[in-house]
Amino acid sequence: MTRPPAQKAEAWRAAPLAGWQEGSAVVPASQAGIRVSAGPAPTSNRIVHYRRGGLEIAELYFVDELPEPLPAADLLRLVAVPRPTSDSAWSRRNMLSIDLTLPEDELLQAMGRNTRYKIRRAMRRDRLHVETFESPTPELVATFTDYWDQFATSKSLRPIFRPRLYAMADSGMLVISRVSHEGMPPLAWHAYAVASGRALLLYSASHFRSYRDSAERNMIGRANRYLHWHDMLWCRAAGCEWYDMGGINLAGEDPATRRVTEFKLGLGARPQPTYMRTGAVSARGRLAKTLLRLLRIDL
Repeated sequence: MTRPPAQKAEAWRAAPLAGWQEGSAVVPASQAGIRVSAGPAPTSNRIVHYRRGGLEIAELYFVDELPEPLPAADLLRLVAVPRPTSDSAWSRRNMLSIDLTLPEDELLQAMGRNTRYKIRRAMRRDRLHVETFESPTPELVATFTDYWDQFATSKSLRPIFRPRLYAMADSGMLVISRVSHEGMPPLAWHAYAVASGRALLLYSASHFRSYRDSAERNMIGRANRYLHWHDMLWCRAAGCEWYDMGGINLAGEDPATRRVTEFKLGLGARPQPTYMRTGAVSARGRLAKTLLRLLRIDL
């Protein structure tokens, strides 16, 4: 297993908003006392290497240009490509994305009224503390995955495949953020792949279901929206142009899926197509790709 070197994580603190008046228009963060500090986002195409099921897998995010030479792997996955230029067979899915090149006031006004209110209230009353880790240590990655796996169990989701997340941190692409409140464990965590001017939300978790008090549950809901807003600001400061919130079934037949879609639309996300494909690099990869297709297994 490849793990990132122990580096001191860079973190920034979101200062509480001072002087916010109830019923006022949403004020851009730059005018509201929020301090955002970020280094430049990775611009080069960084390959993520990990081993799974006896296969060496390489992943490349956001671009469809094959590296030369090809990586030493069995399978090469091109992930979250917005506009493929090749004629290869691509799998299309829907992505909900936010254009970060818009001015801050337009980003806020694109949000739903209820979302703006909850972010405003979180800023004014909830005394939340946000941290963004550009270079998460193995210990922090483990803490995050423990938290997310508990969340996944409560929703019957698969746990995180940890070697892949460690490999993403090792490549320099992984960014982790969290929001907390004094005297409470972290209220929500997010993890992103950041490169080539895009930030892709990989995982988002909160344990609001474990709180019986409705006031605390509501605060956690506000904190999660507040964390997304700060993530957007951090990504803008790091040079990202797009904030991708992950794929979703826009048909919305499932109630849980529909709620997630409504949450993301409330943040101003709009649907965009995204594409991916898996190519075989070795003979073992060609055999594995055939078996995976027959078994309808997605890595």
